[in-house]
Amino acid sequence: MKTIYATHTEAVSLLRGLVSGVTSIIGGKQDFLNKKMDDVTDALMKKIKDQVETDQCVVGFSIELTEFGRSDANTTISGLAMGTLMKRKKQGGGGRTLKRRS
Repeated sequence: MKTIYATHTEAVSLLRGLVSGVTSIIGGKQDFLNKKMDDVTDALMKKIKDQVETDQCVVGFSIELTEFGRSDANTTISGLAMGTLMKRKKQGGGGRTLKRRS
C-alpha cells in the first residue's frame, strides 16, 4: 500500500481566450475557466494512470482544484490528485476446494 499523487498547474489568460474566440464577452469567463479546469483534471488523471500497473488499483481517490490570480484577466489553476495504491486481489478459484460429504 502506497500513497500516490500528481500535480498540474496551468496559467490562464482570459484576454488571450477572448481574442482567440474561445470565450465570449457575456458569460465567457466562467465557460473558459470550466474548460481549463476540465483540462487540468484530464492531465491529473493521465498522470495518476501512468503510475498504476496492471495488477494495482487506486482507492480513496480525490482531486482538488484551486483557482488563484492577480487580476480578472490572468488566473492560475492548480490541481492535486491523490489516492492509495493497492494490489488487486486475484480473481477466481483460489486454492481451496470443498469436498462433498457422502
